Amino acid sequence: MSRPEGEPRPESPGVTWSAALHGAVRGRALGQTTTAALTVGSILFMVNLYSQLVDGPLTWAFTLRVVLTFLVPWLNATLGLAIGLRKAGAPPRHRSGPADTTTP
Repeated sequence: MSRPEGEPRPESPGVTWSAALHGAVRGRALGQTTTAALTVGSILFMVNLYSQLVDGPLTWAFTLRVVLTFLVPWLNATLGLAIGLRKAGAPPRHRSGPADTTTP
C-alpha cells in the first residue's frame, strides 16, 4: 500500500547513541575510520609538524600534538559514522530534481 502524494513520511525511531557508537568502533567500521584517520593525519602531520620533527627536539608537547593530529580525524570519522548509523532507520532523502546521468 503506497502513501498519497504530499503526505509526510512517518518518522522512524532511529538508533540510540550508545548503539551507534558501539557499531562505529567494531569490525569493518573501525577499519574504515582508522584508514581515514591515518590518511588525513599523515597529510596534516606532513604539512604542520614534519619540519618541527626534523629541526627540533622531541618533547612531550610535540608528542601530544602528533597524537592529536591522528586522534582528531579518527574521532571525526567515528562520530560521522555514528551519526549515520543513528539515522540509518530514517527514510532516504529524495532529490528535488532529476539526476544528470549524461557523460560528456
